[in-house]
Amino acid sequence: MKPYESLRVVSRILGGGADDRRSVDTLVAGGVVAAAAGPGGRTAGVGSVLGPLLEKRTGGHAVLVPWTDPVALFERDPASVSRLADEWYETCAGTPGVRLSVSPPQGACHDVGAQLRTGRHVAAVSFVAPPTPAACPGWSWPLPVALLPDGTPEERADLAHALAARSALWRDCVVETAPEGRWARAAIVVCRADASSLPPVPAGQGPTAAMAIALVEPGRTPADADTLLSRIAARHGTTSAAFADTGGDDAEWLVAVLSAMAHDAPLDIALDWAAASVGAPLPVLRADPRLLDTTRLSAAITRTGVGLPSDVAGWTRTLPDPRNRPETTDAEATTRRWSRLLREVAHDRYRQPHRVVRTALAETAESTGERTWPTAVRPDTDYDLTVWVGRPGRETAAQEPLPTDSFVPDRTHRLRITAVQLHGSPPSRAGQLQDVDLPPVGRSGEAVFRVSSGAAGSPFQVRVTVLHRNRFLQSGVLSGTVGSGNAPVFEIDAVVRADTDDLAARTPHDVALTLGTDAGGEPVLTTVISNSVEISAPADLSRTISALTAALRDPAEHPEKYGGYRSPTYEELLISLAQSGQALSRALFGERIGLVPRQHAEALRRADTISVLAARPGDLLPLELVYDKPLRVGGPLGVPGRLCPDAPALSGPEDCAARCPGHSDDSVVCPFGFWGTSKVIERYVHAEKSAGLTKDFALTIGPAARRGTIDVGESVLAAACDRADHNTERAWSTAFPLLGAGSAPVATWSELARRTQRLRDEGEPPGVLLLVVHSGNVVSGPARGTSFLVLGTDDRLSLYETLDPLLAGPAEPNPLVLLLGCRTADHHTPLLGAQLRMLEAGAPGVVGTLTPVLARHIVPVAVELMAEIRRLAGESGAGLLLGEALTRARRASLLKGEASALALVGYGDTDWEVRVHGRAGAVGEGARR
Repeated sequence: MKPYESLRVVSRILGGGADDRRSVDTLVAGGVVAAAAGPGGRTAGVGSVLGPLLEKRTGGHAVLVPWTDPVALFERDPASVSRLADEWYETCAGTPGVRLSVSPPQGACHDVGAQLRTGRHVAAVSFVAPPTPAACPGWSWPLPVALLPDGTPEERADLAHALAARSALWRDCVVETAPEGRWARAAIVVCRADASSLPPVPAGQGPTAAMAIALVEPGRTPADADTLLSRIAARHGTTSAAFADTGGDDAEWLVAVLSAMAHDAPLDIALDWAAASVGAPLPVLRADPRLLDTTRLSAAITRTGVGLPSDVAGWTRTLPDPRNRPETTDAEATTRRWSRLLREVAHDRYRQPHRVVRTALAETAESTGERTWPTAVRPDTDYDLTVWVGRPGRETAAQEPLPTDSFVPDRTHRLRITAVQLHGSPPSRAGQLQDVDLPPVGRSGEAVFRVSSGAAGSPFQVRVTVLHRNRFLQSGVLSGTVGSGNAPVFEIDAVVRADTDDLAARTPHDVALTLGTDAGGEPVLTTVISNSVEISAPADLSRTISALTAALRDPAEHPEKYGGYRSPTYEELLISLAQSGQALSRALFGERIGLVPRQHAEALRRADTISVLAARPGDLLPLELVYDKPLRVGGPLGVPGRLCPDAPALSGPEDCAARCPGHSDDSVVCPFGFWGTSKVIERYVHAEKSAGLTKDFALTIGPAARRGTIDVGESVLAAACDRADHNTERAWSTAFPLLGAGSAPVATWSELARRTQRLRDEGEPPGVLLLVVHSGNVVSGPARGTSFLVLGTDDRLSLYETLDPLLAGPAEPNPLVLLLGCRTADHHTPLLGAQLRMLEAGAPGVVGTLTPVLARHIVPVAVELMAEIRRLAGESGAGLLLGEALTRARRASLLKGEASALALVGYGDTDWEVRVHGRAGAVGEGARR
């Protein structure tokens, strides 16, 4: 079998509409079923195979199941393919994970394992026959091991000789660590479990090993095991330590451990495997839960920052000795705990960028073409700016992880890099772009841009952005002062997407927009479409947006005037919004000198999906209000305008173009002309400064191979302030039952937290938090200026307080947050911090409002959003992408006369798949149940 041939077969069977994630899930599920299937007959379901294993699981351990290549099974029973991925998702949801034991054809071990580990619910992959360096050229050998570092030289030599004589794998693939140099840090420390031989931790010593294994005398259990494990871990600078009884043959046992780990088994699986292979008792392991499943060799060497255990924190879990496990345990609670721990492991993996955008500034001699790398920027000089994507820090003499590729093998991504010179008046070279390839291993190709410096003392600034199919990955600014004598510094200010394992599975976007400022603080808008990048400097953007959003306030200030889509007041409002939205379109993308060319503007009109990155929290770009259809209303000739009467009978922009008689009439305002009703808009806003590449550097939790859905069922939790019920018509209390939720709304933050926690404890975390809030700022006292959200009469939640358990950490399955109320996304209020705060806390997406809204207007829009999700999921049998759901909800609400739908703006990745599960009824059934 050629590498990835099985995945290609599955993709062909599923058809072109299936993304990579679904193909991998189908492959995993089919392999599990194929391993248990008999010859002939109908293919069994995943549930019937895994059900008994999941029921018998004790102590929260992930299930170890066999896997066999399923291509033969799929060819025999093609009808089974379409249901297996869904069965896999439903059967394994909420479990601590499944570990696969694979027996693939020769030569495919490493490739198959890499692809299977990207499947949802797959915790690890092991092989019955270990690969070798020759079979796995992507691995970086040898493995640095410290043998008995606190023992005598004779002991070390004897054990090393026995190991080399016993195992070719040990001879060829292992090196003993040295006091200094490349192999100074051990991946594995093998020591004796003798407390008297453990000297204190040297002062200032940092982490020295990924894991420590302490050998005990056969048949003896160490006294005060917890204390001794802590001392062993502290001595060797690791958070993973184990006691192991080797049965009297240390060499044979260690060869078994290395063989298990060589096929990328996690440490706990490798230790158990080795014990079984030599007939020794099971080991006792103590580890940091966040690193439990990352103790494979693929992560051992390059992991940094593992802290030393202390009396206060460090050890948060002890794996019990199976021989001493109590008979009565809360298996369900243990399962939930382990499930959360494994999610944290996966989260850390996907939030930490393994490769980042990097730059180098060079001056090229015109006569010789020779490059020099200056230590300072000289006045009025041309430079070549080289940009690439590579490992952080120095790339020379660096020790790669095992295996070196942190991405799925056989996958090269084409990245687009843009460079925009922000200094100058105007910048002499506005915008440039180049495409480079990012291979599975190593650094990308290089993009070289020409930039120029100005006069002495002037700023030097260039913004660099990395995109994949017009979706943002990373962004940063190279900045300095001309003639200062100091070299310019490149700082990454946004990592939108840290993980790149499944970039090919993400939906391409048509346009990418970056809103920031030039060196003088004036707005700069960068637009990337197709093969061009354009720069514009929209004047008075803040005032333009303020004037535009002012019209949306009228329904909240005069609700009695609005009576639906065909009311005269609603028609007047939409005509006014269309005129203002057309002015915003001209200001941003107008076809005149200084702005974008005509073909660029046409491409914007045709775009279906747009990605937006704002460089400052206050730089809100309400593209939802842009109106780009031809419109000729009013003016000196007094052309009367009208709202299209046929739009409510049409399904969307395509249907409008095909069937509407007034489609080309420029005196008719079309609801589908607003970008909020015709385009999917993905929006990111990041903090003004970043502390650096920490694990939380990525802006949001984006969909990944292991987690890509928001599950919505009966778990729609809702809360509101009292003001939401002060409306006499369509009040909160009467609109809420239409959501079909299983519980009544609450009016306090504490009650909302209790209900959320109860759902989490039951294994059904809420899918949506619908919050109709009032907001304000503390006016006096130590907390003066702090923003808060209000539920009930005056139950306040400061934005600086913890959001747990409403949002239980970025690694958890957290709900979509609908934060509706008083300008919860207005760029003039500090409440914009609520969007960022909730995204940072783990919300997959946050929907806010540009203007003040009344509950009688905005709650029906929320009901419409839930209705679209449920209806389309029911029709297709699959999920609906979040961005498309929000666009359709705006459209449906606007056609029912709810102008506040245009005030909705979303933050976060649009590719979350929103799915309906459980016993949830259709929207609108809640009032009848």
